[in-house]
Amino acid sequence: MMKKPFLNCTLIFIFSLFAILSAQSQDETAYPDIPRIDVHTHATDDVDAISKYLELRDLLIQTHKADLAFWINLGGRSDLVSKFDDIMKAGKGRMLCCISDYRTSDGLKYPPDELQQWLDRGFIGYKIWSGPPHRMMKPGEEGYPYIDNPAHEPTFSKMEEIGMLAASIHIADPCGPWGNRTEWLPDPVEYWKQIIAWRHVLERHPNLHAVCAHCMWAICQDGQIDYLRNTLATFPNFNVDLAATFQYYNLVNRDNLRSFMIEYADRILYGTDVGKWQNEEQTKQYAQRYFRTFQILETDAVVQGSFFSQDEIQGLALPRDVLEKIYYKNAMRIYPRVKECMGELGYEVD
Repeated sequence: MMKKPFLNCTLIFIFSLFAILSAQSQDETAYPDIPRIDVHTHATDDVDAISKYLELRDLLIQTHKADLAFWINLGGRSDLVSKFDDIMKAGKGRMLCCISDYRTSDGLKYPPDELQQWLDRGFIGYKIWSGPPHRMMKPGEEGYPYIDNPAHEPTFSKMEEIGMLAASIHIADPCGPWGNRTEWLPDPVEYWKQIIAWRHVLERHPNLHAVCAHCMWAICQDGQIDYLRNTLATFPNFNVDLAATFQYYNLVNRDNLRSFMIEYADRILYGTDVGKWQNEEQTKQYAQRYFRTFQILETDAVVQGSFFSQDEIQGLALPRDVLEKIYYKNAMRIYPRVKECMGELGYEVD
């Protein structure tokens, strides 16, 4: 008569333990041994902001067992050049920088004959923001509104010559499907003008190595994904990052998106578009944002929110070898000095 209560207690204990372990596993990455490199960040020249990045890294390891190992700092509208040494010191070997240009309608900021000196200084690429004209130019302002501005040709040619990476080039803004165009760029005609302008650049400069920000914003419709397939197949030196794209995955067919990422795993890089934040509570919030993107890529769960939204997103459950390429192997291959830095940090790089 005494065995039945004991058995019941044992079963309750086992089920409780299983529930605890299940809850823990849902809050931890299944891939704690895979490092992650965020190639699209905007810590700018703020040394205090960079210290927050390192605190966030520690929190991700403690809370989610996820190793956010390295960042590419694309700057912003501040000047990374004058504070370069301070930025590198603050990053403690976990951050590299690009020179950046956030106004392109009247020509690019850095002349061709200066580019080599920035590579020699330690900058690893040229970030160019050539967004929609309505965001780049004031009403009535004169200038050429697209990235294929003839004034840019000498710079792109020089970048080809010296092997300078076009890093997270921003082309267009999100344009969703009919009935859900998104607030950023609802006009599909204008959207395609901007996309085609970038293709002109790639056609004129086939040896230009480039990473396009936000999957070139060709990720919000299934037809756009097919165009992205075409662009990647046509231009072997062209790559894309995933920054700020996660919140739009519910606009496309999940299996189509997953198939695309597997097919072009060698050409896709992890990124978030993270900026700066101020305090410990925000550090916790950003750690959760990062982890949600990991869940989207790693699991097939319905994830409540992404990096910039609270919409439900169906996870892609990408294979381990695909995750390794997207998370860090592609970045080590495409970006100068990243592989060397990862090796110095103790990661396996061969």
